[in-house]
Amino acid sequence: MDTLLVASDIGGTFTDTVMIDGDGAIRRYKAPTVPEDPAVGVLNTLEFAAKDTGTDLGELLARISLFAHGTTVATNAMLEGKTARVGLLQTRGFGDTLSIMRGFKSLGLDEDGVKNFRSMVKQELVVPRQLTREVSERVDYRGRVVQPLDDGDARRAIRELRDAGAEVLAVSLLWAFKNSAHERRIGELIEEEAPGTLYTLSSQLLPRLGEYRRTVTTAVNASLRPVLRTAVRSLETTLRDSGMKAEPLLMQSNGGLARVSEVDREAASTVMSGPVGGVVACQHLGELRQDGNIVATDMGGTSFEVGLVLNGRAHIANSTWVGRHELALPSVAVRTVGAGSGSIAGVNHGLLTVGPESAGAVPGPACYGRGGERPTVADADLVLGYINPDNFLGGRLKLDPQCARQAIATHVAEPLGLSLEEAAEGIKTVIDARMADLIRTATIQQGYDPGDFVLYAYGGAGPSHAFSYGAELRTKEIVVPLTASVHSAFGVATSDLTVAEELSDPMMSPPGTQDYASVLRAEEINGRLTFLAERTRKRLTEAGADVSKLHSSRFVEMRFRFQIHVLSVPVPDGPLDDDGVRRLVARFIESYEARFGEGSAFEAAGVELTTFRVVATVPTARPALRSLLADRPDPGAPASGPGARGSGVTQRPVFQHGEWHEAQVYAHGAVRPGLALRGLSIIEMPDTTVVVGADQAAVVDEYGNVVISPAN
Repeated sequence: MDTLLVASDIGGTFTDTVMIDGDGAIRRYKAPTVPEDPAVGVLNTLEFAAKDTGTDLGELLARISLFAHGTTVATNAMLEGKTARVGLLQTRGFGDTLSIMRGFKSLGLDEDGVKNFRSMVKQELVVPRQLTREVSERVDYRGRVVQPLDDGDARRAIRELRDAGAEVLAVSLLWAFKNSAHERRIGELIEEEAPGTLYTLSSQLLPRLGEYRRTVTTAVNASLRPVLRTAVRSLETTLRDSGMKAEPLLMQSNGGLARVSEVDREAASTVMSGPVGGVVACQHLGELRQDGNIVATDMGGTSFEVGLVLNGRAHIANSTWVGRHELALPSVAVRTVGAGSGSIAGVNHGLLTVGPESAGAVPGPACYGRGGERPTVADADLVLGYINPDNFLGGRLKLDPQCARQAIATHVAEPLGLSLEEAAEGIKTVIDARMADLIRTATIQQGYDPGDFVLYAYGGAGPSHAFSYGAELRTKEIVVPLTASVHSAFGVATSDLTVAEELSDPMMSPPGTQDYASVLRAEEINGRLTFLAERTRKRLTEAGADVSKLHSSRFVEMRFRFQIHVLSVPVPDGPLDDDGVRRLVARFIESYEARFGEGSAFEAAGVELTTFRVVATVPTARPALRSLLADRPDPGAPASGPGARGSGVTQRPVFQHGEWHEAQVYAHGAVRPGLALRGLSIIEMPDTTVVVGADQAAVVDEYGNVVISPAN
């Protein structure tokens, strides 16, 4: 423990912290999040860590060699409307870009929303029309200046926006990604006319094709800059004043870490900072366990989130959805549905419904005893016997079974004419089905078979429900990580320094092209990718990273001409030759048909390469995770199993499939590598509860993860 690696995930309810020492041993801590000052929650977890290790807080902080954190600050600010007021400058004649959107009222709606006529309206504008100004200038699609920028016109627009109440400014001019001179000049004018005002230029943030999404992303980024800057500076100051010397790193939506100075300019790159940590953690753990294809599932108090690891790499999407706004920034793909332990159950027109409304942290589920009267999934789990009322959050919160029973009886059992247990099991069945459906959306609808994947379950409630929704999908195995309740924080700790650069410089083949290499020149593609690679290397060098360890991943966004669907296709390492170009196009066509169906490829139209992207990573210094086998008193002795009465193994009745059964209950102290379980079993960890189904078996691996599989 000479040096420590520490990572925190600042969530809406709890702040989770993971600490890894030089020997690879993991410690985990949780504390309530303090929304007014998130740094307080982080410091509280570190105080728990200092007490746990018997050291002074200042001494502990001084030993931290790397501190990284993920945060929901940007996401919550967007969803709650607490961002800065943005003033937008656009090319004259194009000030209605955001109002027109893309003509779809269904953007950002889930399946239920699309079916609901009331919700089929355009989303609220990122920037209201009264805070948009047009400036006289024009650049064409080749980057040629058609009309020079009118400095006086731009100065007037800047002053008007400030007078109208704009707190930050965004600049998104037509074809600025082909020629950024006018945007850069407006940046200079902003510094002259409104000194100290934060602003974002689209050509610097997102130099890519797509006027609407580029403008939305630029405006959102501008609105988040002061919010994120305040939160990050508060955290930096608090930790530095308490004795920490390491510069904090921040988790990005693309699954990599970045210096604070980098993220300050690209605040929108952190909107998925919290959720993606769990997927990255699954990728890292999958490398240790040699699981290449993973379904990462995170069940918390409010939502259920699903991501994929494909062939050992977290799946990256071309854009990020926050609410109903699509940001054109690459992100680890995470799908969300309102299904958590706090999801409220009720009866609507004679039908049982569960979620998406949540009881939240206050008042919380009825069993919390804090005034909540409506039944939730947590109440159902308690009534069914899956949760021990005395072990919730390690015993820090005692649950009230009577309040849970009363809520379910009043709002579900009596209206449906069911027994209390039948009503509770109905709640659990509905929520498990919703989660299984979301996994099907993330896998089957994208051309993947869940049976080819291992399912990882984490979050506070995921380990209690994965035995059910995982079995329904018939995945290979279900893995509950040792770090399940703080898995996103663990993912932050295992991430690398990452920067991404992209360029929209389209290349296209004519309709009817047979030999794509004859028109999509390999040397031109190589030139674009080399240019981007050099830019990523420069940024990492400036950040002080050891670029001798740099690894780059290259991608090209492709589509059939005259179509709007764009797919990101990975480019192999090394220079492309003609055969490489042909294989690249073939891979695009294969991916397209896997996504949209066999025969859907529109090859007659020709192929267009729209955007080139390079993602460069430099590994952070982190210890390898320590095997727990050495902790066993006798590694050669058989581990405890069902029927063992020592080491904290007891029994408890659990209601399942319409009747009560006896479940083996294992206390945390009984869980060690090699422990084998068979049949209905429960493991009570200090921070979560793991359930093994009646027709399943489980074993604890050398890293403390519980691996569940069908019983033979």
